[in-house]
Amino acid sequence: MNPNPETSGLSKSARAFGVALALASVVNALLVIAKESNKGKNSVMDWMKNLTGHHWITHAVVILGIFLISGWIFSRLNLRFTAGKLIAALVSGVAVAGAIILGFYLIAD
Repeated sequence: MNPNPETSGLSKSARAFGVALALASVVNALLVIAKESNKGKNSVMDWMKNLTGHHWITHAVVILGIFLISGWIFSRLNLRFTAGKLIAALVSGVAVAGAIILGFYLIAD
């Protein structure tokens, strides 16, 4: 019996949360830039510190929330793609996030 190349043994949740991880990686990079580029009184970082006591705690809660909510939403969409395409999406998301952060610190720092 030939496996379906559209699913390649991946569960609906694996596909959904894999894409959510790629998305959360990029949002994480953008949040780092928002915190680092807007310093001073009433900054994003100050707002995040005031919300939970430390900006990294708020950062983690926001990114975890984006991962869980988008993964849940994507699981309702019945995404169909192969394991190779999921890996490509994950690698692309992490690479784009890394490039965003690297570019920011090379240019802004």
